[in-house]
Amino acid sequence: METTLPTLSAIYRYPIKSTAGESLRHARVFEEGLEQDRRFMVVKPDGSFVTARKYPGLQRVVTRFDGDRLSVMHDDQVALTEARHAFELKPFDTHVWADDFPALTTTIRLDAWFSRVVGEPVSLLWLGERSSRYRSATETRVSFADGYPLLLTSEASLADVNSRTDGSHVMAQFRPNLVASGTQAFAEDGWRRVRIGDVVFRVDAPCARCVMITVDPERGERRPDGQPMHALMRYRKGTDNNVYFGQNLVAENRGEVILGQAIEVLE
Repeated sequence: METTLPTLSAIYRYPIKSTAGESLRHARVFEEGLEQDRRFMVVKPDGSFVTARKYPGLQRVVTRFDGDRLSVMHDDQVALTEARHAFELKPFDTHVWADDFPALTTTIRLDAWFSRVVGEPVSLLWLGERSSRYRSATETRVSFADGYPLLLTSEASLADVNSRTDGSHVMAQFRPNLVASGTQAFAEDGWRRVRIGDVVFRVDAPCARCVMITVDPERGERRPDGQPMHALMRYRKGTDNNVYFGQNLVAENRGEVILGQAIEVLE
């Protein structure tokens, strides 16, 4: 009997950490994750990173970066486009959780634009062509992502969450890079290695979730009902008391992924 393989049903990248995702039809995959994914990050003057956990309005920032020009848009701000050759590129020490590493400054205009969005002085940093952040846990260089190069979720897992809440949750709340269709709910928890197109991914660890999943991405505000976190706490809490949804991936080789490709579970 022929078995239908799961399918890659969505691809997302987030050029600036914590801002809105960009839906793609195809994407190149590198050691650090999807091309141009989380290459920029907003930081405070001391280098502390700024995210939608505390500043949920960041999720209303729409970003486009083609490698040469960065455009940022927000309903309450005049859109701004800056060319990469205008970036100051001064080394700036920053960190993501326990990882300390240097990044590069962009422009005064971008800093001022994001300061207006956030409501306090901040700067926008760029990783450059190659990230200086190396994580021994993944044995790879990593972007400004929290800890892993890529995140995979499934449509069935989201549907399961919606069946236990008011049904209004969207995939953007979980901020994946890759989304699978044609699976059972949380089937991805049992995957260890998968192939999509010509790229093989190691399924490295489940993704522990935080208050970010309670942010309504369209409004840029936290949901007052605290969902879907409250629902997930009832049945997706690990022995370490973390709540899990999705799987963190590490690419074992470079290549391209395309919407509609089969997801072959190797292990």
